[in-house]
Amino acid sequence: MHHKKLIGLAAGLLLVVGGLSGCNSNKQGQGSNDNSSSSKVSKSSKADMQNSSSDQAASSTDQSQSSSQSAGSNTDSASSSQSTTGSRISTLNNQIAQKLGNVKLPSADGLSSGSANLNIRYAGNQNNYAFYYSVGNQALNLNDSAIQKETPYATFQKKTYATQSQAAAAVDYSQVSTNKGLPKVKLNSKITGYENAGGGQRYIAWNEGRWSITVHGSVVNNTDPKKTAVQAANLFEQYMLPAPQKYGAIEFNVHSSNDHTRDQTITWQDGLSVYTLKAADMNTAIQMAASVK
Repeated sequence: MHHKKLIGLAAGLLLVVGGLSGCNSNKQGQGSNDNSSSSKVSKSSKADMQNSSSDQAASSTDQSQSSSQSAGSNTDSASSSQSTTGSRISTLNNQIAQKLGNVKLPSADGLSSGSANLNIRYAGNQNNYAFYYSVGNQALNLNDSAIQKETPYATFQKKTYATQSQAAAAVDYSQVSTNKGLPKVKLNSKITGYENAGGGQRYIAWNEGRWSITVHGSVVNNTDPKKTAVQAANLFEQYMLPAPQKYGAIEFNVHSSNDHTRDQTITWQDGLSVYTLKAADMNTAIQMAASVK
Protein backbone atom coordinates (compact mmCIF):
# COMPACT_ATOMS: atom_id res chain seq x y z
CA MET A 1 0.00 0.00 0.00
CA HIS A 2 2.74 2.38 0.86
CA HIS A 3 4.62 1.35 -2.29
CA LYS A 4 1.69 2.33 -4.58
CA LYS A 5 1.52 5.84 -3.09
CA LEU A 6 5.18 6.42 -3.92
CA ILE A 7 4.66 5.39 -7.52
CA GLY A 8 1.69 7.75 -7.89
CA LEU A 9 3.66 10.62 -6.40
CA ALA A 10 6.55 10.05 -8.83
CA ALA A 11 4.19 10.05 -11.81
CA GLY A 12 2.67 13.34 -10.67
CA LEU A 13 6.08 14.92 -10.45
CA LEU A 14 6.92 13.80 -14.01
CA LEU A 15 3.72 15.40 -15.32
CA VAL A 16 4.54 18.67 -13.60
CA VAL A 17 8.08 18.72 -14.99
CA GLY A 18 6.83 17.92 -18.52
CA GLY A 19 4.26 20.72 -18.36
CA LEU A 20 6.87 23.23 -17.28
CA SER A 21 9.20 22.15 -20.07
CA GLY A 22 6.46 22.51 -22.70
CA CYS A 23 5.54 25.90 -21.42
CA ASN A 24 9.17 27.13 -21.72
CA SER A 25 9.42 25.69 -25.21
CA ASN A 26 6.27 27.55 -26.32
CA LYS A 27 7.61 30.80 -24.89
CA GLN A 28 10.90 30.31 -26.71
CA GLY A 29 8.99 29.61 -29.95
CA GLN A 30 6.92 32.74 -29.49
CA GLY A 31 10.05 34.71 -28.77
CA SER A 32 11.65 33.41 -31.98
CA ASN A 33 8.54 34.39 -33.96
CA ASP A 34 8.57 37.81 -32.32
CA ASN A 35 12.24 38.31 -33.26
CA SER A 36 11.55 37.20 -36.83
CA SER A 37 8.59 39.58 -37.06
CA SER A 38 10.67 42.38 -35.59
CA SER A 39 13.41 41.66 -38.13
CA LYS A 40 10.87 41.79 -40.96
CA VAL A 41 9.49 45.07 -39.68
CA SER A 42 12.99 46.47 -39.39
CA LYS A 43 13.91 45.42 -42.99
CA SER A 44 10.60 46.73 -44.23
CA SER A 45 11.20 50.07 -42.53
CA LYS A 46 14.69 50.41 -44.12
CA ALA A 47 13.27 49.59 -47.51
CA ASP A 48 10.57 52.21 -47.05
CA MET A 49 13.18 54.76 -45.97
CA GLN A 50 15.36 53.94 -48.97
CA ASN A 51 12.35 54.31 -51.26
CA SER A 52 11.46 57.54 -49.53
CA SER A 53 15.05 58.76 -49.91
CA SER A 54 15.01 57.76 -53.58
CA ASP A 55 11.71 59.60 -54.03
CA GLN A 56 13.15 62.61 -52.23
CA ALA A 57 16.31 62.43 -54.35
CA ALA A 58 14.22 62.13 -57.51
CA SER A 59 12.06 65.00 -56.31
CA SER A 60 15.19 66.99 -55.54
CA THR A 61 16.58 66.16 -59.01
CA ASP A 62 13.29 67.19 -60.62
CA GLN A 63 13.36 70.42 -58.65
CA SER A 64 16.99 70.94 -59.64
CA GLN A 65 16.15 70.25 -63.29
CA SER A 66 13.14 72.52 -63.01
CA SER A 67 15.35 75.22 -61.50
CA SER A 68 17.92 74.69 -64.27
CA GLN A 69 15.19 74.90 -66.91
CA SER A 70 13.85 78.01 -65.23
CA ALA A 71 17.34 79.49 -65.13
CA GLY A 72 17.79 78.54 -68.78
CA SER A 73 14.46 80.15 -69.60
CA ASN A 74 15.52 83.28 -67.75
CA THR A 75 18.84 83.27 -69.63
CA ASP A 76 17.03 82.85 -72.93
CA SER A 77 14.66 85.66 -71.99
CA ALA A 78 17.58 87.88 -71.05
CA SER A 79 19.36 86.99 -74.29
CA SER A 80 16.19 87.65 -76.29
CA SER A 81 15.70 90.89 -74.43
CA GLN A 82 19.26 91.96 -75.21
CA SER A 83 18.89 91.07 -78.90
CA THR A 84 15.69 93.08 -79.20
CA THR A 85 16.79 96.02 -77.07
CA GLY A 86 17.38 98.14 -79.93
CA SER A 87 19.92 99.84 -81.87
CA ARG A 88 19.41 103.55 -82.39
CA ILE A 89 17.38 103.03 -85.59
CA SER A 90 15.04 100.50 -84.00
CA THR A 91 14.36 102.90 -81.14
CA LEU A 92 13.53 105.69 -83.58
CA ASN A 93 11.39 103.35 -85.71
CA ASN A 94 9.34 102.47 -82.64
CA GLN A 95 8.72 106.16 -82.03
CA ILE A 96 7.74 106.63 -85.69
CA ALA A 97 5.25 103.75 -85.43
CA GLN A 98 3.59 105.47 -82.48
CA LYS A 99 3.07 108.57 -84.61
CA LEU A 100 2.35 107.17 -88.08
CA GLY A 101 1.22 103.63 -87.35
CA ASN A 102 2.47 100.60 -89.26
CA VAL A 103 4.58 102.00 -92.10
CA LYS A 104 7.39 100.38 -94.07
CA LEU A 105 10.83 101.64 -93.07
CA PRO A 106 14.46 100.48 -93.24
CA SER A 107 15.43 98.54 -90.11
CA ALA A 108 19.15 98.97 -90.87
CA ASP A 109 20.90 102.34 -91.01
CA GLY A 110 23.28 101.16 -93.75
CA LEU A 111 26.35 102.40 -91.89
CA SER A 112 29.36 100.12 -91.56
CA SER A 113 29.23 99.95 -87.76
CA GLY A 114 25.95 101.66 -86.94
CA SER A 115 25.81 104.98 -85.16
CA ALA A 116 24.59 105.98 -81.73
CA ASN A 117 24.18 109.51 -83.12
CA LEU A 118 21.84 108.54 -85.95
CA ASN A 119 19.11 111.15 -86.32
CA ILE A 120 15.86 111.00 -88.29
CA ARG A 121 13.41 113.63 -89.35
CA TYR A 122 10.37 113.13 -91.51
CA ALA A 123 7.38 114.78 -93.11
CA GLY A 124 4.08 113.36 -94.31
CA ASN A 125 1.53 110.72 -93.37
CA GLN A 126 0.98 106.98 -93.88
CA ASN A 127 0.28 107.33 -97.61
CA ASN A 128 2.97 109.83 -98.54
CA TYR A 129 6.08 110.43 -96.51
CA ALA A 130 9.78 111.26 -96.70
CA PHE A 131 12.41 110.32 -94.12
CA TYR A 132 15.86 111.85 -93.84
CA TYR A 133 18.75 109.98 -92.19
CA SER A 134 21.79 111.82 -90.87
CA VAL A 135 24.56 111.45 -88.31
CA GLY A 136 25.12 114.35 -85.93
CA ASN A 137 27.37 115.27 -83.04
CA GLN A 138 24.75 113.96 -80.65
CA ALA A 139 21.58 111.87 -80.67
CA LEU A 140 18.55 114.13 -81.04
CA ASN A 141 14.87 113.50 -80.60
CA LEU A 142 12.88 112.39 -83.61
CA ASN A 143 12.10 115.42 -85.80
CA ASP A 144 14.16 117.76 -83.64
CA SER A 145 14.44 121.08 -85.46
CA ALA A 146 18.25 120.95 -85.19
CA ILE A 147 18.35 117.87 -87.47
CA GLN A 148 17.49 120.09 -90.44
CA LYS A 149 21.02 121.53 -90.21
CA GLU A 150 22.53 118.06 -90.72
CA THR A 151 23.22 116.72 -94.21
CA PRO A 152 21.31 113.47 -94.85
CA TYR A 153 23.35 110.54 -96.09
CA ALA A 154 20.13 108.75 -97.15
CA THR A 155 16.43 109.39 -97.72
CA PHE A 156 13.45 107.05 -97.91
CA GLN A 157 10.22 108.07 -99.58
CA LYS A 158 6.79 106.60 -100.17
CA LYS A 159 4.34 107.96 -102.70
CA THR A 160 0.84 106.62 -103.25
CA TYR A 161 -0.93 106.74 -106.63
CA ALA A 162 -4.58 106.44 -107.64
CA THR A 163 -4.02 103.28 -109.72
CA GLN A 164 -1.44 100.54 -109.94
CA SER A 165 -0.72 101.41 -113.56
CA GLN A 166 0.17 104.95 -112.50
CA ALA A 167 2.42 103.55 -109.78
CA ALA A 168 4.13 101.20 -112.27
CA ALA A 169 4.66 104.07 -114.72
CA ALA A 170 6.43 106.09 -112.01
CA VAL A 171 9.23 103.49 -111.87
CA ASP A 172 11.98 104.09 -114.44
CA TYR A 173 12.18 100.42 -115.44
CA SER A 174 14.19 99.32 -118.49
CA GLN A 175 12.97 96.29 -120.42
CA VAL A 176 15.38 93.45 -121.22
CA SER A 177 14.98 94.21 -124.92
CA THR A 178 16.66 97.60 -124.35
CA ASN A 179 20.02 95.83 -124.01
CA LYS A 180 19.65 93.67 -127.11
CA GLY A 181 22.67 93.83 -129.42
CA LEU A 182 24.92 95.70 -126.97
CA PRO A 183 28.41 94.38 -126.07
CA LYS A 184 28.33 91.87 -123.21
CA VAL A 185 30.28 92.34 -119.98
CA LYS A 186 30.72 89.40 -117.56
CA LEU A 187 29.99 90.62 -114.04
CA ASN A 188 30.18 87.28 -112.20
CA SER A 189 29.51 83.60 -112.87
CA LYS A 190 25.75 84.21 -113.01
CA ILE A 191 25.30 87.75 -114.29
CA THR A 192 26.09 89.29 -117.67
CA GLY A 193 25.75 93.02 -118.19
CA TYR A 194 25.54 95.05 -121.37
CA GLU A 195 27.70 98.05 -122.07
CA ASN A 196 26.52 101.23 -123.74
CA ALA A 197 28.53 104.40 -124.35
CA GLY A 198 28.02 107.71 -126.04
CA GLY A 199 28.34 111.44 -125.50
CA GLY A 200 31.09 110.96 -122.94
CA GLN A 201 28.87 108.70 -120.83
CA ARG A 202 29.28 104.99 -120.11
CA TYR A 203 26.61 102.58 -118.87
CA ILE A 204 26.46 98.94 -117.86
CA ALA A 205 22.93 97.56 -117.54
CA TRP A 206 21.26 94.22 -116.83
CA ASN A 207 18.01 92.75 -115.49
CA GLU A 208 17.44 90.48 -112.51
CA GLY A 209 13.92 89.24 -111.87
CA ARG A 210 11.63 92.27 -111.83
CA TRP A 211 14.54 94.64 -111.39
CA SER A 212 16.43 96.60 -114.01
CA ILE A 213 19.89 97.81 -112.96
CA THR A 214 21.97 100.55 -114.53
CA VAL A 215 25.45 101.69 -113.46
CA HIS A 216 26.58 105.01 -114.89
CA GLY A 217 30.13 106.26 -115.34
CA SER A 218 31.69 109.13 -117.21
CA VAL A 219 34.58 109.29 -119.65
CA VAL A 220 35.14 112.94 -118.76
CA ASN A 221 35.39 112.17 -115.04
CA ASN A 222 37.33 108.97 -115.70
CA THR A 223 34.80 106.88 -113.77
CA ASP A 224 34.55 103.35 -115.14
CA PRO A 225 31.20 101.65 -114.34
CA LYS A 226 32.47 98.07 -114.63
CA LYS A 227 34.09 97.82 -111.21
CA THR A 228 30.97 99.22 -109.54
CA ALA A 229 28.71 96.97 -111.62
CA VAL A 230 30.68 93.87 -110.53
CA GLN A 231 30.45 94.98 -106.90
CA ALA A 232 26.70 95.60 -107.22
CA ALA A 233 26.05 92.20 -108.81
CA ASN A 234 27.86 90.49 -105.94
CA LEU A 235 26.01 92.53 -103.31
CA PHE A 236 22.66 91.54 -104.80
CA GLU A 237 23.58 87.92 -104.08
CA GLN A 238 24.29 88.83 -100.48
CA TYR A 239 21.30 91.10 -99.78
CA MET A 240 17.73 90.27 -100.78
CA LEU A 241 15.90 93.37 -101.98
CA PRO A 242 12.11 93.68 -101.63
CA ALA A 243 10.19 92.00 -104.47
CA PRO A 244 8.47 94.62 -106.63
CA GLN A 245 4.87 93.86 -107.48
CA LYS A 246 5.64 94.61 -111.10
CA TYR A 247 8.63 96.90 -111.57
CA GLY A 248 11.78 97.86 -109.71
CA ALA A 249 14.61 100.07 -110.96
CA ILE A 250 18.13 100.56 -109.62
CA GLU A 251 20.34 103.41 -110.80
CA PHE A 252 23.88 103.70 -109.48
CA ASN A 253 26.45 106.36 -110.31
CA VAL A 254 30.22 106.06 -110.09
CA HIS A 255 31.51 109.05 -108.14
CA SER A 256 34.87 110.59 -107.63
CA SER A 257 36.15 110.28 -104.07
CA ASN A 258 35.00 113.82 -103.17
CA ASP A 259 31.51 113.49 -104.61
CA HIS A 260 28.88 112.67 -101.97
CA THR A 261 25.82 113.30 -104.11
CA ARG A 262 22.84 111.33 -102.86
CA ASP A 263 22.01 109.66 -106.21
CA GLN A 264 22.40 105.93 -105.60
CA THR A 265 18.74 105.15 -106.16
CA ILE A 266 16.58 102.06 -105.57
CA THR A 267 12.89 102.35 -106.51
CA TRP A 268 10.14 99.73 -106.49
CA GLN A 269 6.38 99.43 -106.84
CA ASP A 270 4.15 97.76 -104.27
CA GLY A 271 0.50 98.02 -105.28
CA LEU A 272 -0.50 101.67 -105.35
CA SER A 273 2.71 102.71 -103.62
CA VAL A 274 6.18 103.47 -104.95
CA TYR A 275 9.12 103.39 -102.54
CA THR A 276 12.39 105.19 -103.28
CA LEU A 277 15.60 104.95 -101.30
CA LYS A 278 18.48 107.27 -102.15
CA ALA A 279 21.93 107.31 -100.59
CA ALA A 280 25.36 108.79 -101.17
CA ASP A 281 26.92 105.31 -101.02
CA MET A 282 25.85 102.24 -103.03
CA ASN A 283 26.48 99.79 -100.19
CA THR A 284 24.39 101.91 -97.85
CA ALA A 285 21.53 102.07 -100.36
CA ILE A 286 21.48 98.29 -100.86
CA GLN A 287 21.67 97.45 -97.16
CA MET A 288 18.91 99.90 -96.23
CA ALA A 289 16.61 98.86 -99.07
CA ALA A 290 17.08 95.18 -98.24
CA SER A 291 16.01 95.86 -94.63
CA VAL A 292 12.73 97.59 -95.48
CA LYS A 293 9.81 95.85 -93.83
